[in-house]
Amino acid sequence: MNDTTIQSENELYDRINEYRKNKRTGALTSLDVQSFIETQSTDLLPDIVLKNIILGNACGWGTYDIACEHFENHMQAFRHFQVFNV
Repeated sequence: MNDTTIQSENELYDRINEYRKNKRTGALTSLDVQSFIETQSTDLLPDIVLKNIILGNACGWGTYDIACEHFENHMQAFRHFQVFNV
């Protein structure tokens, strides 16, 4: 279990990416949300974890900045398919 408190969404994204690498997979699914949360000592909201998984999968798990840029560039599609309430 990771005992360090998550301070930012950037840090959360990096931890989820590290979790993905440890599982040796190219992408995570909604089924990974709870198992990731169980590895953290911090209370996390499942929807925030899922949002970061979707962003990471969408941009090929680049850096957090790349994920945010990808989101900004494709926000209309995210809205259309109701991925996030944006």
